[in-house]
Amino acid sequence: MTPSAGCRRRIATTAIVLGTFALVAQPAEAAETAVPCDPAALVQAVADANATAEPDTLTLAANCVYTLTAVADSTWNSGLPSIEGKLTVQGNHATIERAKDAPRFRIISNWGDLTLNEVTIAGGHASDGVGTNSYGDANPGGSGGGIQSWGPLTITDSVISGNTAGSGAPGADATATAYAGRGGGGGFGGGISSYSSSQISLTITRTKITGNVGGAGGPGGNGVAAKPGGRGGSAGFGGGIDALSGTVLRITGGIITGNSAGAGGKGGTGGAEGGGAGDGGSGGVAGGVFVSSSGGVLLNPAIVGATVASNQSGRGGDAGVAGPGGYSGYAGYGGRGGGIGVFDDTLTLDDVKVSDNVAGEPGAGSYPLPASGGGIHTLDAHVALVNGAAVSGNLPDNCVYPADVPGCGDDFRTAEARGSDQRAVAERAAVIRR
Repeated sequence: MTPSAGCRRRIATTAIVLGTFALVAQPAEAAETAVPCDPAALVQAVADANATAEPDTLTLAANCVYTLTAVADSTWNSGLPSIEGKLTVQGNHATIERAKDAPRFRIISNWGDLTLNEVTIAGGHASDGVGTNSYGDANPGGSGGGIQSWGPLTITDSVISGNTAGSGAPGADATATAYAGRGGGGGFGGGISSYSSSQISLTITRTKITGNVGGAGGPGGNGVAAKPGGRGGSAGFGGGIDALSGTVLRITGGIITGNSAGAGGKGGTGGAEGGGAGDGGSGGVAGGVFVSSSGGVLLNPAIVGATVASNQSGRGGDAGVAGPGGYSGYAGYGGRGGGIGVFDDTLTLDDVKVSDNVAGEPGAGSYPLPASGGGIHTLDAHVALVNGAAVSGNLPDNCVYPADVPGCGDDFRTAEARGSDQRAVAERAAVIRR
């Protein structure tokens, strides 16, 4: 018996007719579905909810583990059908996970208005990039290993654990008429990636974000003859959470721990007739949380009463191997903001502890820049520490630019380091992320 046949309960208002007059009913009815402990039943329940215009609530079996083994939505590579309307999932401490031996897919793609209560989302893996463009530069990995969201998303008393964004594809090897291609960029948001050109909300309350990983940059293509190797791809930002463009982020309570941004891709090998080595790709920024607005619009994200601890930004990619007599490649920059990265906005940390996070080390190669920004990395942004918020014990330092984070005053950044940040942002803008 399917959930729609056996468990679905409609609660509808009715019109009451008095003589020739009627009291008009509310325009939409609420639909509730009890979902048995069966992954196929959960997939069907989400599909049924998408088929109705009214808001829906799915109540999961208490403490059940719904293990997904196949893609339900091939367009968006998700284990559940993509959310299309207003849906609430009452988890009752159930888990929705991807089977360890299953093909790579994210758990949820949200195009509607999704609320998750008391549910664990685990083991999702966004698809890796495949192929190259006409120039030989590789395609990026998918973002949002656990959840990719294009609409409002509310998460309460839940766990987002062990999800991974996709890796970039390898760049094309050089030919007699073409240079080696660059590796693809890693996907953003290992746990959660939220993006919208208009304003949407991402509200996370009393939730644990742990063990999620941003996408790795793909390797650069190899050179031929005197042609150099291609540059490694830049890694994905936001190991735990990636909130971009119009996303208004609010985190209250909970812990963000043990997440990491992606590692930069390795540079390609130089051609055998003196081809230079490809440069290593940049490591991903923000192991825990990355926020960035667009178009100069301040969204004023906020984190209140939470802990951001023991996260790590991404290691830079190694330079490739030069052909005989060829020049050495540059080391990939290590990612900054082991705990938090903020671009183009003002973040408020209210009674928040940012501690024991680590910045990514540079890769092997020429002119490696030292790691920096173990706690917070800012670029054209500011962070306000209020109500006892503290940034301490991060390695090798707490903040890349202390002037942007009053109260985080233990670092000094050089013009060279700031210039490398500007180059990293230009690279980020050039990557087609989705």
